[in-house]
Amino acid sequence: MKVPKQYELTHLQLQAMLRDHSIHESELMYVGDRVYPEDFQAHPEYHGIVMPWYLIGGEHEVPVCDIASVDQVDDDDCVPENDGWGPQ
Repeated sequence: MKVPKQYELTHLQLQAMLRDHSIHESELMYVGDRVYPEDFQAHPEYHGIVMPWYLIGGEHEVPVCDIASVDQVDDDDCVPENDGWGPQ
């Protein structure tokens, strides 16, 4: 039995999330499979490997191995506007 790699599991989680929920393409979109470039330093073990890529927030194209986790965020988890970090 072939055990999936972590990035493959993350891809499956993201695909299930996109399938089961109405997530707008401006938030998260699968853009296809691409080769992990050799000039990326984060994961040299993936250089030359074809893997899924995603567009996040309509502006960041990232390989699935650079997505740390797939966690649900509830509306209750949002930081209130007056959290002490910005102008009051």
